[in-house]
Amino acid sequence: MSSHIPLPKDKHNKSKLFYIGPYYQITLKLSDLIDPAFIANYIKRNTLIALCSNRFIDADDMFAIDGQKLILSVGKDTYETLGLVGRHAQFPLERGSRFVIEIDLLADCMDPEKKYFQRVRNRFDAVLHEPVEFIVGYFDKTTGTPVTFDVPGATIVTPQFDTRTLQNAVVPSIPECLFSTNEQTDTWTENAHEMFEWIGLAANCSQAILTNDSQTSAYSVPEPNLKKDMQVVTVRGLLSATAIHSVINELIAAHTEFYVCVWGFDDAPVSWNSSEHNFYVSGENMYAQAYVPQRNCCLSFQACGPWDAFS
Repeated sequence: MSSHIPLPKDKHNKSKLFYIGPYYQITLKLSDLIDPAFIANYIKRNTLIALCSNRFIDADDMFAIDGQKLILSVGKDTYETLGLVGRHAQFPLERGSRFVIEIDLLADCMDPEKKYFQRVRNRFDAVLHEPVEFIVGYFDKTTGTPVTFDVPGATIVTPQFDTRTLQNAVVPSIPECLFSTNEQTDTWTENAHEMFEWIGLAANCSQAILTNDSQTSAYSVPEPNLKKDMQVVTVRGLLSATAIHSVINELIAAHTEFYVCVWGFDDAPVSWNSSEHNFYVSGENMYAQAYVPQRNCCLSFQACGPWDAFS
């Protein structure tokens, strides 16, 4: 997940990112993820997010943990050999069918004495026994701040931070119609698309919002607009959604105007509200927001690829 936060220049802005910290890389077997000790020490105590790395959702078997749910998104051959009950995926593999199996790690049936647990463990040991590389985020349930993930073999990964200053950036005023109505007239849609486009350009520090010169660029910043100094803080890594919300709340409390862009992983098996996610032309799964403290208002834009059940 990558997060870009364009905001007015303020020497204290970076201090508001203390909620964001390290995540981990580790190689585990799927049977390790259902081990009773692992569930007791990590799944029950805090929020654990895991995604297998170096695999592609449109071509490979994918595995993830979303809180207390273990998600297996697998091809037809794996599904039939595994013998665990799942459902047809809404979106196929590049070649062939895909199936989704979801296991609630805190359900009563995952008691080690229950037949379901024993069957899952048996099938993992027999079929999905190869080690898998994961990236893992382990977060406090309330604040989203990182918690130590002390499983043997886990390697700490520090998110990449980058801060750039944009001097005299051309910032558009948010059109009044976006505040006053949700009726999607042609004018409303055009204004919303223009605002969304500008946020994306600002997040990527585009020269187009610095020069705003129709002689050298096909893009022009919507009017009316003002020139302001901005900072663009970019964080790349496995981030907690709660931590991002905590950063946003800190900025809201500072009564500053700011914008947020957050990109999800292209190859994640789930997106919004645990909706099924896949990769077609793209694996787009992101949102952008504009915060206007003077109006006590936030404008949100969501974008999902065509193979996303939330779209």
